[in-house]
Amino acid sequence: MTVDGTLRIGEPIRLGLATALYPVQWALGQPIVALTWLKQYLEDVNTLKTRQTQLEADLLRVAETAQQARYLAIENQQLRELLQLRATQQNPSVVARIIGETPDPYQHRVRLDKGTADGIVAGSAVIDAMGVFGQVTRAYLLNSEVTLVTDRRHATPVMNTRTGQRSVLFGSKSGRGDSLELRYVDSNADIQVGDVLSTSGIDGVYPAGLPVAVVTDLPSYDDNNYATIQCQPLARLQQVLDVLVVAPTVSVAPMTPNAPEPSPPGAAPTKTPAPGTQKATP
Repeated sequence: MTVDGTLRIGEPIRLGLATALYPVQWALGQPIVALTWLKQYLEDVNTLKTRQTQLEADLLRVAETAQQARYLAIENQQLRELLQLRATQQNPSVVARIIGETPDPYQHRVRLDKGTADGIVAGSAVIDAMGVFGQVTRAYLLNSEVTLVTDRRHATPVMNTRTGQRSVLFGSKSGRGDSLELRYVDSNADIQVGDVLSTSGIDGVYPAGLPVAVVTDLPSYDDNNYATIQCQPLARLQQVLDVLVVAPTVSVAPMTPNAPEPSPPGAAPTKTPAPGTQKATP
């Protein structure tokens, strides 16, 4: 060992042994290498899963934020339109929000978050930036109820903006929420598809000149002298959350839910029995 340490005569032997034993050393070290690689692989997989979960959560938050931003943009646009509309109104007005609607498909009514405490009275007109929305039929202390123009018992005095002819617009008898009717229109009346009907203002409820509906269909009169013309409301009845409640020009009573429908021209008027009386039966 002393001679080898000085003269290094055993170096070739050690190199030969190292070369011969290298395959054995490599084979014995592979399990450790494999375990190390497997451990690193599992750690990388867990790290990637964690990052993927975090990225998916971030994506959901970003999508939610984008939806909220889009909703707020639409809401702000509607509010700006209402504020501009409010500036053009001479009567006192209040911006209110829709908080509910009636589940009855044959009664088109919604509830507002403002009531008599905010200056809302029964009979007030309700409008949005596109046109007439409805009328306040019941006003409570903190909320109120609005009957939409499409309700079959609601009537709106209108005027054809093209011809100036006045008439009354009703909600559809079928109960559809997207249709209005001009009833008992004379066959000689000057009316065309596309005519815009606006409020005439003669009822003292709706300010004059507010768009209400557009004529969408002209039926065939055939042998009849009168017909019902279908119209489409211009107000966004199902799209808006905020509306403008305008105080009536004169003191008016709200529309009664059981108001009788008008009779066709030339028909005998319908007699309404006095309260508390009953029709005699033979």
